[in-house]
Amino acid sequence: MTASNNRCLRRLRFLFLALCAALLTFPVVSTQAEMQILRLLVPKSSSSLPLLLLAEEDPIPGVEVQATVFQNHAQALALLLRGEADLLLTGTSQGWENYLSGSPLLMVGTGIWGVSFLVGSKDCPPINTIADLACKSIALPFPGSPLDFQTRFLLQHHGLDPDRDLKLVYSPPPQTAALLLKGQIDAAPLPEPLVSQLVINKSLQRFLDYKQLWASAHGGDPKSPQVSLFTTRDFATANTELLEQLLTQWQDAVEQIVTDPAGTAHKFSDVLGFPESVVAQSIPNTLYYLPCPEENRDRVRAYYEAVKGFLPAERAELEEDFFFPWHP
Repeated sequence: MTASNNRCLRRLRFLFLALCAALLTFPVVSTQAEMQILRLLVPKSSSSLPLLLLAEEDPIPGVEVQATVFQNHAQALALLLRGEADLLLTGTSQGWENYLSGSPLLMVGTGIWGVSFLVGSKDCPPINTIADLACKSIALPFPGSPLDFQTRFLLQHHGLDPDRDLKLVYSPPPQTAALLLKGQIDAAPLPEPLVSQLVINKSLQRFLDYKQLWASAHGGDPKSPQVSLFTTRDFATANTELLEQLLTQWQDAVEQIVTDPAGTAHKFSDVLGFPESVVAQSIPNTLYYLPCPEENRDRVRAYYEAVKGFLPAERAELEEDFFFPWHP
């Protein structure tokens, strides 16, 4: 074979190998281009655990779930409304307040239906019932906060005047913990996992479970909507099928978490910034539940109607366009 023929064969072999390499890499590039990124913002709380698990496992075909932990709820809401995030997990009442003020917010679902306890010092006389709060000093986060209007509702339901029969003061949760430890207040309702941290590390005690208190006022049903997932109407309209898939996978993630608190705590304690023992204890003390959209709508509306008289100023109704699925 001549030198010229050898050069031709080498060129043909090179072209063949180059073509094979291009064909092998092409499907990978295509798959990456087709992957949808779903951007979630979640708080540093045990309420975020199911969505953090989804972000780790990516169970929705063709979708990469990205969960970013935030510190400030107002800033996270601004990111959602600017289109820099797709979904936001935050307080149910924060969502309805923004909807009622005219924002395009839509509730996808509610994942947490009980997360708070009344806690106090072990040196404090036992508080076993709402009636035991008479003449006590209680700290609430701020006027109009979820623990403010729910506490006022429960006090009145059990025959106590919130403004006359006990002393209510307002203090953010970190400062409230300091007040409790110094004995400057008798008790305070606080959410998980802060409650578990104070019980384990600061020797405070749980007095009253807000899930049980709510059940005592509502025929034995302990569920009151506390933390919900929100998006914008435009995103929901364009991604209805994706949100339906997300709800299904969210339900599965809840089941995994409640059946393995220790394993969940081991995975995500660093993300939440709490010790494993604290996260593990907070899970069974948090009421995880994800109803179907219709049940979620009915439960949220019923709760809103029950407590809205304890909110500052009058409130309009929660219309259909606040709830998923949205019908434009």
